[in-house]
Amino acid sequence: MNDAPFNVLVNDIVRALLAHRTFRSFDPEAEIPDDEVMVIVRAGQQAPTSCTGQMYTVINISREKRAEVFNHCGKQSFVMEASHFFIICVDLHRLFAIVDRVGGTNRKWPLAALQIGIFDAGLMAQNMTIAAEAMGYGTAFCGSCGDRPEELIEVLKLPKYVVPLTGLAIGVPTEDPPTRPRLPTSMVFHKDEYREYLIEELEAGIDEMDVFLRAEGYYSKYSGKEDYGWRDHMKNKFGGKWLETVEKRRREALQRQGFL
Repeated sequence: MNDAPFNVLVNDIVRALLAHRTFRSFDPEAEIPDDEVMVIVRAGQQAPTSCTGQMYTVINISREKRAEVFNHCGKQSFVMEASHFFIICVDLHRLFAIVDRVGGTNRKWPLAALQIGIFDAGLMAQNMTIAAEAMGYGTAFCGSCGDRPEELIEVLKLPKYVVPLTGLAIGVPTEDPPTRPRLPTSMVFHKDEYREYLIEELEAGIDEMDVFLRAEGYYSKYSGKEDYGWRDHMKNKFGGKWLETVEKRRREALQRQGFL
């Protein structure tokens, strides 16, 4: 499944990273103690951050509030089932407030701010995921939370310079999925400069992903699509019309929030 050499010393942290799985079914009755939630969030904060700016905010969506965000997060059942569902936001609002307090005046860098903020928020979300998995919980990112940002901005009362980036579900899983494949490491790890891919190499990578996910029945299990594989998914998800609609919504939200 992967061509990286692992005949080196691998400690528990690295082993856990290599064993990452996404869970899409959780026990809706299970709860995570508040002190453990705070540890997860604090571990997220300790992720690297650009210039120590910490350009993120995590919003914990209560069970009572979940129904309001459910329709804007892909209508995925794990959003409602998970013990906790967080929406991680790119947040320049707080940073600019701090800058004002210390006497700064220049805000003429919205695109740079967006790029840096996405990086910061993404790292925080990943650290939260690692911490939750280390504590024995299952996790699932919900990228669909960014697909209808205008609606979430209203529901979450996000001020200017704040946009939703992703959702993150954490809970006690009720399924036992396999560790899913990745493209061969040789395709994503280059030396000194970018190299183009041979057709044979692309086909081998596509086949490696496709064969595993078809054998698992991944797409039929989670989206009801029979005789459907990774090859079909790449074609329809990234080569079809769907992302054009998402692009329009996201651009409008970024303009509204002051990033464009």
